[in-house]
Amino acid sequence: ARTPPQRPTAKPSSPPAAPGEFDPYHRWLAIPPSEQPPDHYRLLGLAYFENDADVIQHAADRQMAHIRRYQLGKHAQQSQRILNELASATRNLLQPETKARYDDELQAKFDAQGLAPPAGQDTVADADAPAEIDLDGAAFGEYYLLDHLATGGTGQVFKAEHRTMGRIVALKVLAGEATQSPDMVSRFRRKIKILARLHHPNLVAAYDAGEREATHFLTMEYVDGRDLIALLKQKGKLEIGETIGYFLQAAAGLGYAHSHNIIHRNVKPANLLVDRQGVVKVIGLGMALFAGDPSLSDMDGPLEMAEQGQIIGTVDYMAPEQAIDSSKVDARADIYALGCTLFTVFAKRLMFPIESARRKLLSHRHQPAPSLRAIRPDVPESLEAIYQKMVAKQPADRHQTMEEVIAAFRSARSA
Repeated sequence: ARTPPQRPTAKPSSPPAAPGEFDPYHRWLAIPPSEQPPDHYRLLGLAYFENDADVIQHAADRQMAHIRRYQLGKHAQQSQRILNELASATRNLLQPETKARYDDELQAKFDAQGLAPPAGQDTVADADAPAEIDLDGAAFGEYYLLDHLATGGTGQVFKAEHRTMGRIVALKVLAGEATQSPDMVSRFRRKIKILARLHHPNLVAAYDAGEREATHFLTMEYVDGRDLIALLKQKGKLEIGETIGYFLQAAAGLGYAHSHNIIHRNVKPANLLVDRQGVVKVIGLGMALFAGDPSLSDMDGPLEMAEQGQIIGTVDYMAPEQAIDSSKVDARADIYALGCTLFTVFAKRLMFPIESARRKLLSHRHQPAPSLRAIRPDVPESLEAIYQKMVAKQPADRHQTMEEVIAAFRSARSA
C-alpha cells in the first residue's frame, strides 16, 4: 500500500513570491512559500492519494468558489491562473490512468526524500461559509473592496466602490456566529427594511442589500469625515456656535427617524459623523427600536452594555428609563442621550466618569447632572438650560420632541 508522505520540505522548483510581493497561494490558500509550487493534493486541500472521486470533486468546487471571489479585484490575473491550476489538478486526479502515474511520481519523490506520513491537509476553503473577505484584490459582488473601516461582533464594514457606477459606499457584511443564527439573520433583514424607510440629509442612506455566497450584506452611504470625538481631538476645542450647528443637524436627523416610529437607542458622539462640508450624519442605527417590534436588538457588535439582552444601549449615554426596559422607550430617551453627548463634547469628559457600569446607571437615575458652565464658563446660560432640560431624570420633564430641541437650539444660537 502507498504510504502518505509529509509535505515536501525541499525548495520548490520555482521561486516563491519575493518579500513584500503579493503571494496568492499564501494569502488565499494558506500555502506558505516553502510549500510552493503546491502539488495537486496540496492545491486542492486533499489528503494525499485520496481516491474517492466525489471527495476530489467537492474539494475542487470549494477551492474554485473561494478563488473566484478575487476575479474582479486588482489581482484578477493571479486569481485566473490559480483557477486554471485547480482545473488542471482536478482533471488529472479524476482520470484514473493520469492519477496513477501522478501518484507514482509523487510517491517516488517522497520516498527519495525519506519523508514520514503527514498529519493531513487543512486548506480546503469553505465555500458554504460566509466569505472571509480579503482586501488584497477582493471583490464582493459588484463592489471592489478598498479599505477596512470597522469590525464588530456580528460583521465587518468596508469602504467599497461599485465597479459599474463608480460610487463609493460603506459595505457591511454579516459574519461570524451571527450567520448561523436564523434569529440574527432575520433581525438583520428587518433592520435593512427599517433603514430603507429613511431618507434624510442627516441620516446615512441605505443603498442596497442582499445575500451573496452565504454572506448577508448592506451597502450604505460612505461618509468621508470624523465622529465628534475624533473631531474634538483634532481641534482640541469646538466653538459654541459650531457645536450648536452640529447638534441642530443631529436633532433633525433623529427627529425624522422618530416621525417614522424609529428610536435610535444608541445616540453618542461616536455615532455622529461630520463630513468635510460640515454636514452631520447620524449612524449606528443597528440598535434602533421600531415601534411595535421590541424584539429588534443589537446588530452592531460589542458595545458597552449592561446585562446584555435586557438593557440595550451605551451606559454613559443611557436614559434612566432605558436601563429599566429598553423595549418601551420613546423619542425622549434619544433626547436624553443627545444631551449627554452635548455635555461630553463641550466638557471633554463623560457626565459620570466612573468605572462601574452599574454605578453609572444609578448615577444617571439619581445623581444631578453636572453643570456645563462649571466646566465651560463660556457656555451661555440659555444653552445650559437646554442641556439640563434634555437630561432631566423624568421623561415628562424633558423636551418632548426633537422639534422642541431644535427650536431651543435655534433660539440659543440666535441669542
